[in-house]
Formats: sequence, structure tokens, C-alpha cells
Amino acid sequence: MNKKGYILVISLVLIMLFCLSTVSAKDTDLNANTLEKSNDVTILNEGDSNVSQIHSQHTVKVGSDSDSIQNTIDCMNDGDILNFETGTYKDICIYVNKSITINGNGAELIGYDTPSKSNTPEIIYNDTGKGGYAIGNFATLYIVKADNVVINGLKITGGANSTSTYSNALIYAMNSKNLTFKSNVLEGSSWGLYFQYCTDGHVTNNIIKNQAVTGFLNFGSARTSIENNKVINAKNHGIDVRHGTGPNVKIINNTVIGSKEGIYLMHSTGHVAANNTLINCTISSISCYGSKNIKLNGNKMQKSRIGVLLGGGYENITVGENMFTLDNLPYPPTFAYYIAEAKSEYQNDEDIMGTFSDSSLYTPNFVAFTGIDVPKDIGINYDPILEKTGPEWIVPEGASSSEIQNMINNMNNGDTLSFTQNAIYNEISIYTDKNIKILGNNATLVGCSGINFNNTHYLDNVAEKVRKSTNEGGYAIGYNAVLYILNTTNVVVSDLNIKAQYPKYDSSKVETTTNEYKTVGIYADSNSGLVITGCDVTGASWGIFQQYCKNSTIIRNNIHDIYTTGIMNFGSPNGIIAGNTVTDAANHGIDVRHGTGPNVTIFNNTISGAKEGIYLMHSKGHSAYNNTILNCKISGITAYGSGNEVLFNNTISGSRLGILLGGGYYNITIGKNTFKLDSLPFPPTFVTYLARADNKYQSEDDVIRTYSDKETAAVDANDITVGYKKGEFNITLIGQNGDKLSYEDLSISINGANFTAKTDEKGIAVIPLSLTTGIYNMTIKFAGNDNYAPINVTKTVTVNDDRIKTILSATSKTLYLTIISKGYSYKVTFKDMNGKAIANKKISFKIDGKTYSATTSSTGIANIKIKATTTGNKKATISFKGDDKYAPVTKTLTVKVIKQSSKISAYKKTFKVKIKTKKYTITLKNNKGKAIYKGTVYIKVKGKTYKAVTNSKGKATFKITKLTKKGKFTATIKYYGNKYYSSTSKQVLIRTRR
Repeated sequence: MNKKGYILVISLVLIMLFCLSTVSAKDTDLNANTLEKSNDVTILNEGDSNVSQIHSQHTVKVGSDSDSIQNTIDCMNDGDILNFETGTYKDICIYVNKSITINGNGAELIGYDTPSKSNTPEIIYNDTGKGGYAIGNFATLYIVKADNVVINGLKITGGANSTSTYSNALIYAMNSKNLTFKSNVLEGSSWGLYFQYCTDGHVTNNIIKNQAVTGFLNFGSARTSIENNKVINAKNHGIDVRHGTGPNVKIINNTVIGSKEGIYLMHSTGHVAANNTLINCTISSISCYGSKNIKLNGNKMQKSRIGVLLGGGYENITVGENMFTLDNLPYPPTFAYYIAEAKSEYQNDEDIMGTFSDSSLYTPNFVAFTGIDVPKDIGINYDPILEKTGPEWIVPEGASSSEIQNMINNMNNGDTLSFTQNAIYNEISIYTDKNIKILGNNATLVGCSGINFNNTHYLDNVAEKVRKSTNEGGYAIGYNAVLYILNTTNVVVSDLNIKAQYPKYDSSKVETTTNEYKTVGIYADSNSGLVITGCDVTGASWGIFQQYCKNSTIIRNNIHDIYTTGIMNFGSPNGIIAGNTVTDAANHGIDVRHGTGPNVTIFNNTISGAKEGIYLMHSKGHSAYNNTILNCKISGITAYGSGNEVLFNNTISGSRLGILLGGGYYNITIGKNTFKLDSLPFPPTFVTYLARADNKYQSEDDVIRTYSDKETAAVDANDITVGYKKGEFNITLIGQNGDKLSYEDLSISINGANFTAKTDEKGIAVIPLSLTTGIYNMTIKFAGNDNYAPINVTKTVTVNDDRIKTILSATSKTLYLTIISKGYSYKVTFKDMNGKAIANKKISFKIDGKTYSATTSSTGIANIKIKATTTGNKKATISFKGDDKYAPVTKTLTVKVIKQSSKISAYKKTFKVKIKTKKYTITLKNNKGKAIYKGTVYIKVKGKTYKAVTNSKGKATFKITKLTKKGKFTATIKYYGNKYYSSTSKQVLIRTRR
């Protein structure tokens, strides 16, 4: 290094030392020396005249305030390193706009309790015209227009009120490249880590938790690597990748716990989500909304109700092998969904109106809405229901369970059991199998406590008759309940408070043997005409559970804080469930299922806080209307394997999904409903009015395929060559994943004809062909359906003439007009190329503009009677137009039509002069000796010409009058001919004598 280089190094070091400042809570004087500088690194290229790079390390003392830290960052240069001492730093809001590394060393930066402009650097929110960055989000740490920043080992915690504003974030990074975030802990605020237009970032080994919105937002930031992070309790999305982000965003080996949607891929392309673990994500483990070319492989999806949710115009979402352990429940079961699709054409309250069926099983799977019959008013007269009947048995306050049971045992059908008004009864488990009324009078029945649900004696507190087997004279009930109603008719239960106080169960481990799962407030089995009204039920797995109870009325009850389902209507037809309030039932608000026949009516209920508000399963004919369904975690209404149902006039608010259909549903008619679904503002989360989980995708194996909102179908058909009026055209309609599309209509156009064809169960449509020789374009159209986009392809059909070649044999001829004018039988022979005669075929003969025909005989001969009316050389065409077996053939020949020659027979003759009129007879015949009839002939003798006409024998007699003198005369006889005969003449000698 030369001398000038050393001087430059010393000068730069002095400048850096001058910039170094104290970072302390007590003293922020830039001249104080509480900021430690150590291990200055000077890198010089030997022989250079300038220093190429100097990196300095800076240490932040515990307790330093936001301004002090910011001042230090402002004095740093690209490549410098900022080290925090381990400890807590409060009320922090700082920004980085240079390429530095920050090592947190476990230090905790706590943001302001209420982030605002007053505690945010002006450069952050000022307009760009004022030198600012125009950022509207408040955050604890900003990285702005700075490449290659590294944030390592920090804990950043949101202030006390940081979750109250939607746009608040812990770290906000914008317009920066190649950022590295590793081994940090982010807790609180609305957004944990917020990337916007930051390409090629690396986010690894971070813990992000307790965000009011989203753990990590990767907005418009291409090629980010998101690996080995853990996101816990980010309320909306765990990891959110969206908007314009190009290929190769990789989300790998992350763990997301407790979000609504674990990984959310939106309006962007080309991402890979692999080997992630997604646990207890309420709606879905992974959602793809308007994204495309996505690959999902090796992910573990645990305890979400939906594995993968697709919506908003998704395209080419490839789901490979993943592990699904979804949020289903044991008997009576709740089923989960491996794939649910929210097709874009059904995403507003009007577009979803219509009748839907599972496309795996039913055709058509959608019918446009035509209306729903207005249901008849259901009137309930409470006076007779609540009126006491028979003897009244009054339960004294404080009576024990056994004492109450003894009273019931001694009652008769028609009696009334009345509890003391507002009384409290503890450790209660009672039953009735008598047709009585139970009037609660606002009394409270507190269930049994201290039950050991982990052994076989968990039902010991239940009456023997309830739990014993039917062989032992019992009802064989396996559920703990406060009140059982068994095998009764027209029982009324009113105005009871049921406080069950049974323990909750672990929903992640629940099995059929989990006894805590089988607890009920009111359990009813095999009843008819049961009425439960005005009751308040809480503290059990199931609020009201009725099984095989027909014509029941569950009305105006308040059911809340239930571990599974508020009202279960199992196999119970023709019931009314109306006017109830169900709050915070963990699974379903109202559940109607299994064999329940028509006319279960669910109306005017209010349901809040369930996973699925109204759940209609494996049953048919129900009506759900005028219900208010609030803040359900998954869907407002779900129909799973049920059918012939109408859903209308419901208000569904606060759920991300409006209506969810799955598991073989059929004829679900959705009318007009009101939706106020769980959407979020910018950056938005969109809602789903209707999602469909069709049966064909509901297993780990069946789910493996590529999905699109409108998947691309293909026509597997080749250009073909066929024979004359032969062959068939085979079309196979294939889905995007190679599956054959069965029973779909195709529109076919060829040779001016339009018709339809339907694929069979193998997706094949066979088009019979009957085309003549030529090249044809066949247009094949598939109109599309819910799953597949329309397609229009053109194929070529070439028809070769493979018919048997034929030969027409006939010779050119010369014919007299006299013959052909009367009809001449022209002989034509018709044979194949092998000389075999062809019988019964029509042969045509065209001459003089007229066509004549005849049918060939068994020897292949056609005698065609033709005519001509003029002479001349006539071109004639003989043809066979062809048929399905024999090829057409044409032959031309010449028919020469001529006049027939004529001949005059006349002989010398001697007349006496004295004969005044001398008669001279001649004969006119044709060349065949046949007389020419009515031929006009002339004779000229001695200068005088005489005319005569032949008779039928061809004879004509001239009357000669001027030969009055003796002599010899030469007479010339002429026939001038006509259209049939040629002219002729002859001279004869005529003598006269005295």
C-alpha cells in the first residue's frame, strides 16, 4: 500500500470515530463515549490507491431509547454491524435505510403502547415530495429502500394497544432486496413481519406469535425463502404470500398454529409450500385464493376442518402427497374436508342462488334459481303446552337427585312435575319415561360433579334404568346427562336452567372412547311430540341431544358455552327447531342429521360462535330460514351428504365462509340470504359465499391432482380417414388431471349438420359417420361446467372413396332418325372391375339434354330406351351415380343419327295419245324396302311438273295431262326427302303413241 492509501485509511477512521455516539437512556449526547466500538475491520486491496471497504461494529447499551438508537443507525454506513446488548428497550420506533446487520443477541424491543405519528419518525409518514417514504403503517422497526439488511436474534414486542389498529406491524419492510430475518421473536401487534416489494428475502428460524391479523405478510415480494419459522396464534393468517409475487417463493418446514387459515397464497404465482406443519387452523390449513401454478407437497395438516381451500379464480394448484389429520369428531361424527373449492362464479349473494348437487355423483350439479315456496306460518299456542295437567307434584327446594327421581317414579302419565321457582338443585341426574309435564319455573338443575371419566364407572351417577342394557330392562344410554327423556309421548319440559358443569375434553385427542365427549344437558331418546321450551342449558358437550324423536318442538331455549353442539337432532323427523339462541357451541350450533325425514324446520334461531352454525347431515327435506348466524368460525350453514333442502332468508355474518356443501349433497336450493362475511380491508382477505367439497376429492389419495377454478378439459381425438359412408369418430373428454369426464354433453358440427352427443361413463362419445367422399372439418364444443372451462376444437375427417370400382360398357352407334325417334333400346352392360355383373342398379343415359334410365338385369344389362328428334352426331353420357357399395362411373359415346336413304321404283311406260289424263305410278321405299308413307314426289316431263303423295304402300300416282302428241319423253322423278329420309331421283322413258 502506498503512502496516500495509508493517509486515506487514517482519515476515514477519524471520521467514523467522530460519528460514533453514546446510546444510553440517560445521556444521548453524540460526544459521549458510551457506544462501544470494537473490531473495526479494514479491507484493503493491496496495490489499490483507495480503501475498498470499511465495516464497523456498534453496540447499543441496555435501556437506550428510540432516538438514541436511531441516531446511531443514521451515522452507520453500508456494511456496518449494530449489536444490541441483551436486555429490554421500551417505546421503540426506529428505521433502517442502509445496508447494515443488526444482531439482537436476545434483546427485546418493545414498541409504543399506542403507535402514532407522534412517536414515529417523520421520514416514515411524510410524502415523498417532502423527502419521506409515505408509509401509512405504524411499526416498531422499519426497513426502507435498503438492500442486504440482516436482522438477527431480536425480540420485538408490540405495545399494549398495538393490536387495536389493523395496519400496525412489528417490522415493516418496503422496497428492499435480499433482506435476511433469522432467529427473531416477534410478538403482538396486528402484523408481525410485513414485507412489501422486497425481493429475494430470507426469513428463517423466527418465532412469530399473537398477531391480531397475520404473522408474516409477503406482499409483492418475489423469490422469498420462508423456512423453519414458527407462527403461533396469528388470528387471520399464519403466513400470507400475495400480489404479484413471481415464481419461487418457497414456504418450507414452517409451523403454523392457531390461525384461521394457516398458509394463505393469494393473487400470485409459482409458489411452493412443502413440509410445513399446520395445526389447529380453524378454517383451512392452506388457502389458495386467485393464485396459480402452486405446488403443495409434504405438508402436515392437523385439526383444521378444511385441508386446502381453493377460491377466487385459482389455477393449476397441484396438491401432491400431504398428511391430513383433520378436525373431525367421533360418533356422532363431524366430517372434515380434504379439499373445498369456492368457484369464482358463485361468489356473491345472487350468484349462489340456485340448486346444487355434488358433481361427483349427480348431473346436473347446478340448476338456476327459479324460486322457493313460501312456507306456511307455524303457530305455537303456549297456553295448552304450559298448562298444568293431572296432579301437580312440587319439587321442594334443595331436593336431591334421588328424591326427585322417586317423585317421578311415583307419578302417572299426564301428571305435572313443578320445580320450586328460582330454586337450585345440585348433583342432579334424573330421567322420565312417563308422559308428564316438567315445569321448571326458572329453577336450576346443577349436574353431577366429581365424575371420574377415565374409568368404566363414569356413569355411576346415572340412574340404573338409564344405563343398564336393554336385556337388563334398561335403556342402554351411554351419555351422562342432567335430564333424560326416554320413550315418552307429548312430554313438555319448560323453563329449566340446566347447569351441567361437566368437564371439557381435548378436541385434538377426542375419540369414541373419550367419555367427556358424551355429556349432555338434556338427553331425549325415542320420544314422540316432545316439547322443550324456555330452558337455559350450559356446561356440557351437547346442549339438547334428541335421538329418534319424531314431531318434536325445540323452541325458545338459550343454549350456551357448549363443548360440541348446541342442539342435536339425530334421526328425528318432522321436528320444529325455532326461536332458540345458541351461543359458543364449540362445533355446531344446530345439527340435524341421519335419517331425519322431510320437514325438519329450522327457523328464527340465533346462533353465535360455533364452527359451523347450522349443520345438515345425511338427511333430507329440511328448511332453514330466517335464522341469524353470527361469527361462526368456519361456515354459517353446512350441508354434508344431505339433500332436498331449502336455505333462504338467513342472515349470515362474521364467518369467512357463508355456505359449505360437502359429502354427496344433492338438490340444495339456496335462495336469497343476507351475508356480512369475515372480510378484511387492505391488504384484503376475501370471503367465500359458497364452497363445495365434492365427494370425489375427499381422501388422501383422491386429493392428489391439479385444480383450477375452471380446469382445462381436453378432447382426445385424432384426425381420421374413413371409407365412404363408413366409420365412427371417437371422442374422449379428459379432465385436467387425466380423469375421464362422464355424462357430459358435446356439441358437434360437421358438413352443415349440428347435433349433440353425450360421453359415457368412461368419458367417451362415439359419433357414427355417413359422409361421402371429401375432407371435412368437425367442430367439437364442450360448454364447460362448474369445474371445467369451455373448449372448442376442430378435427379433420377425410373420407376416401373405397367403393368397388365399376365399368359401363356400351358402343357408339349410328342410328336412323326413323328408329331413334320412336325410341331405341340402347344396351349398356354394368360390371365391376373383376367382370362381375352388377344387378339392380339404375343406369342413366343422357342425350339431347334428356336423361333416360333403366335398371340392370341379373346379367348386368340395362336396356335404356332413348329418343332423338333430330339428326346429327350426338354426345351421349352413360352414368351410374354410385351408392354405398359401388363407386360412380361415367362413360361418354357418340350416337350418330342420320336420315334413312330412299329409293324410287319407276319404270318406262307407253301411253296412247288419245288418253287425256295419263296415270303414272311409282313406288317410294326406304333402303330397307319399307314403303315411305305420305312422301311427296314430283315428276317432270316435257317441261311440266306434276306432284303426288305416296300411300301407305309407298305408291304415288301422277296424273299427266300435257302429253297430247306422239313421242318419246324423258321424265325425271324426284323425292326431296324430309327429316327422316334423304332425297332421291330417277329418270324414266315415257312414250306416247296413237
